[in-house]
Amino acid sequence: MKHYKKGVLTLMVLSAMSLMAAEDRTIYVTTFADENGENTDKCSLREAVITASTHKAFGGCSAGQPHSTVTNVIQLEAGEYQLKSELQPSSAMLIVGKEPADYSKPDVLTNSYPAATALKTTINAQGSSRIFNTNNTSAPSLTLTNLKLINGSSKNERTNAGGALYLGGPTILNNVSIENSNAQTGGAIYLNGTHSDLTITHGTFQKNNAVTGSLLAMTCSDQLNDTKRSIAISSASFLGNGAANSNSMFAFCGQPDVNFSANTITENTANANNGSILQFSAVTPQGNVSLSDLSSIVLLSNTIVKNSAWSTFLYNAPTSKTLGFNVLAYNGNGKSCRYTGNDLATVDKPNMTVEKNAWALSANSANSSCELPAKVTATEAVKNSVDLSNIAFSSVLSSLQPASQYTGFMPLYFPLNIKGASVSLVDTKAYSCSGYDQRGVGRVNASESKTSDQSNSCDIGSTEIVRLTAFKAELTNGSVVTLLDQYKGYADKFKTLIEDKTTKPEFLPYYKAEQAKYSNLANIKTKQKYRTIFFDPFVSNLPHEIELGNGGREIKHLNAQNYLVEVNAKGIGNISENVENIKPDANLKCEWDASLGLIKMWRVDDHVTPTGDKEFCQYTLRLNADRTKSSSAYILGTFGNIAPIAKDAEFTVKEGSDKKVTVDLLNYVNDDGDGLVSALTDQKLKNKLAYYTNANGQDLAIRITKKIDPLLFSAERSGPCPGEDRLYTCYGGKITVQYKNTLDPFSYKFNYAVYDADGLISNEATVKLNNTATAENSVRNSGGGSMGWFGILGLISLVGYRRYKDARNK
Repeated sequence: MKHYKKGVLTLMVLSAMSLMAAEDRTIYVTTFADENGENTDKCSLREAVITASTHKAFGGCSAGQPHSTVTNVIQLEAGEYQLKSELQPSSAMLIVGKEPADYSKPDVLTNSYPAATALKTTINAQGSSRIFNTNNTSAPSLTLTNLKLINGSSKNERTNAGGALYLGGPTILNNVSIENSNAQTGGAIYLNGTHSDLTITHGTFQKNNAVTGSLLAMTCSDQLNDTKRSIAISSASFLGNGAANSNSMFAFCGQPDVNFSANTITENTANANNGSILQFSAVTPQGNVSLSDLSSIVLLSNTIVKNSAWSTFLYNAPTSKTLGFNVLAYNGNGKSCRYTGNDLATVDKPNMTVEKNAWALSANSANSSCELPAKVTATEAVKNSVDLSNIAFSSVLSSLQPASQYTGFMPLYFPLNIKGASVSLVDTKAYSCSGYDQRGVGRVNASESKTSDQSNSCDIGSTEIVRLTAFKAELTNGSVVTLLDQYKGYADKFKTLIEDKTTKPEFLPYYKAEQAKYSNLANIKTKQKYRTIFFDPFVSNLPHEIELGNGGREIKHLNAQNYLVEVNAKGIGNISENVENIKPDANLKCEWDASLGLIKMWRVDDHVTPTGDKEFCQYTLRLNADRTKSSSAYILGTFGNIAPIAKDAEFTVKEGSDKKVTVDLLNYVNDDGDGLVSALTDQKLKNKLAYYTNANGQDLAIRITKKIDPLLFSAERSGPCPGEDRLYTCYGGKITVQYKNTLDPFSYKFNYAVYDADGLISNEATVKLNNTATAENSVRNSGGGSMGWFGILGLISLVGYRRYKDARNK
């Protein structure tokens, strides 16, 4: 169950964190002041960066990781850190802001704890310096997480590049926003050198400015070669960057491998006569740029609208270009796509692949047309694209939604699903879009779509309309004993965390909710049937999303408050090539158990599912607020026999006795994994035993799987074991275990297993015979093998005793 696995993962992480606490090497910043060694009582951000770089304590900061090969982690608090000058890391480090989370409630997008919040930690360069500079001989890697970087500027630097970040090494920005930074080149970010790869995931980049690359610029050649670098940008919003004198917003050169996925690029500005938002061409109005023909760019599932420039996407023929599922239109008076060659009609190798884009194809369109080479325009992919030449913006997209919990705290647009509209960005019947939309909501893949009654495929643009969709589930019954043990373990673990005085108060609502959930699931013990399949219909399916009055969207999460669950037992059979061959079966039952929050599927007989067949239960999710919104799918069940359980046992053999023990091992076995036989309808089956009996009704269920030489075994009866194990001997009734030698001082172990009523063998359990004459730790598992000192002493004693006895008999 998907959500439950998240809970388990949380437990694993929390447990690992508690184990690691004693060895915590994190460098904790304890002051917002920009100190540089003068105060040993507090650790500043600047001192933390120096400490992480040198792996030595500095100022008020502890040393962190002692080895230079291990990356240091710097933890910041909620608040604003104001800098007097740029920070210059010289070793790899990870800098983390306060977690933007609220553990008192679930998230509106994921419906799981904690709820995401806006960023809580800000680093402010106050307009006087950059924020980070890693352009040094070390070119260290830098990872920034959960941070807002503001007011960076390189105006006072010798090289006026990289207003916020001047990067010489590989850099990862995870949930980072950069705002109001400026430079001559690379207003927010400048990449310098051959190691300056860049990965951006989630964030907002706005009001940054430069003449070239108001957001991003880079070196074109290093060491006499075109600079190779990887640039991956996903799930981010870019708006309000650039100015009327900007040549570009993204200025690509060298030999980059670029990937834009599920981003919103809007309301940015470049020169109306010669400026570009995405400049990916060796030929520009400002002159030629060193952009290798081997460069590549992928634009997948982006919304690129309402920008103001001569060209939004400037490209040439030689570079590789892949465009899919983008909205690339409505960009003012300039062109949304502009080709820099003069052979638009004749170019033979445009090196462009397109699929399901939404753009204005008419050159005369007022919606900012997209210039495409004739060879591309003639393809079926373009013919099957969405032509927005004569379509109003308000017919296909919402207004720009401000950052909120419903947008993942990024400004973005939602596609509109207007009934009867001639053109739509929704449900394209294609599946090659980004796996997740900009908010992090999963999109449907092709294999999933085939298992539902609802059409649900890729939408065009950075966001996806979530449509109620139930998917097929293929399940088998499992051991109820194992399931209950797991739930009890999880409930106990969360209870321990709740009672732990060191637990942070903000985590308690989440822990209490999880503890209550697993405690409730323990009621499966009384709610189960026989060989029950349990299925949570609120996991792994897609909910319904409603449109708000302002054009925004709210997900109606899958839970019993929002949805009605209907179930219907269909029968047994199979589906081949979408042809159903299902025969009704009165012994198959399906039921929605509201108290557990689970669908139960079981049989009232004890039949197992024949090979090649499945047992079918149809379930339907129906929105309570609008019962016309529903989706149905099948549960494909396979019922099988669950192995019985044999438990370990111990018995005492008293010194001086006849060394004989009589045991009834059936007292140590059960078949509880199958569930409640009382749920079976046939009266004979209701009395189904937990163990195997032969044709005469006699139990022959116990098999000694590992005998040892010093012991003799006998039983009230014996005979062949069931089924394929008939060549083995099984025992019934009480079993007697006799020491061969009544003077033997050793304790022994042997192993046994049990067969259930259907002939399935259990796990192997251990029986321990504790001889009161045995020295400590001298239990023997067999008659051979190595011997410890206590064993040798025991044999010597035995030999001495026999000689003494023989001497007396003489």
